Amino acid sequence: MARAGMQRLIDTVRGYANAAPDEWTVSTDTSYTAYWSDEEIERVLDRHKVEYIHAPMEAVQSYASGAIVYLQFRAGVPDIESGTAVFKIEDTSGTVSGYTMDYARGVATFSSDQAGKGFYWSGFSYDLNAAAADIWRMKASHAAEQVDFSTDNHSIKRSQQAQSCLAMAQYYQNRSTSEGVGSTKIVRDDL
Repeated sequence: MARAGMQRLIDTVRGYANAAPDEWTVSTDTSYTAYWSDEEIERVLDRHKVEYIHAPMEAVQSYASGAIVYLQFRAGVPDIESGTAVFKIEDTSGTVSGYTMDYARGVATFSSDQAGKGFYWSGFSYDLNAAAADIWRMKASHAAEQVDFSTDNHSIKRSQQAQSCLAMAQYYQNRSTSEGVGSTKIVRDDL
């Protein structure tokens, strides 16, 4: 069974990859794996996760009644796994509450002004596009066994399915943020 905080991410990737829960199965002597069950999509997503530990959040300045207020804080990444088992926001004194989290956008909204406090978050973020690209490549490998054939005045080109899957894999790979050169902020904790 997939983790509870993953369902939104799984559903999004399922849509990107047009992956039906029972598209095909692979059997062994003792069990079978269904492609694309929630658990299988979660396994693909787990290959494209990044763990954040005490990552600083960006305060978003806004105005209310003519005064500057700080209600929103950005994690800096989208598509975060939800749930208190894997996600938390802290300040220097520990875990905080009193906020709602938009995990898709990576934005925490507090119910009252935080007066420029510093917050840090810990949890997992996922590259949904890279996961969709992986699924499209796996679908292409499954479709590769299909052959073209002609009968009478009909020509069936099943090989186009594999080519289409590979084109979709490339599309999502191009949208992925996990490939290529990146940078990160490193904070020393020994000062």
